[in-house]
Amino acid sequence: MLIAFASSDGKTIDSHFASAPSFEMYKFTGGPQGIIHTSLSSGDMMESDDKVDVRIKMLRECAVIYCIQIGGPAAARLVQSGIHPLKVSEGTLIVDELNRLNKLLLSQKLPPWLKKKLGNK
Repeated sequence: MLIAFASSDGKTIDSHFASAPSFEMYKFTGGPQGIIHTSLSSGDMMESDDKVDVRIKMLRECAVIYCIQIGGPAAARLVQSGIHPLKVSEGTLIVDELNRLNKLLLSQKLPPWLKKKLGNK
């Protein structure tokens, strides 16, 4: 499962979805390698009048995207694309959210939207 965080510094979630300068992406592998990390910066994003569309296309493999703000229409477009947006407080540490998500996955007490993402009906 691939997770993205809207971040300007690579350590905290501190950006609005549509204006995030970069996204830190983590893949939960379920295997011995654990979590794989990569980054997408604004330089990787093609210029367009529709910033939301560009970001959705770039992040299309993600199951969840964390940000501090997202507009209603953008959130709806993410959901229609199969991506679940989550808003958190500005300055939330990425590592804390990774740990929280990992504990949730290990607990097997998953919310319905996450069960769906994992293919567990």
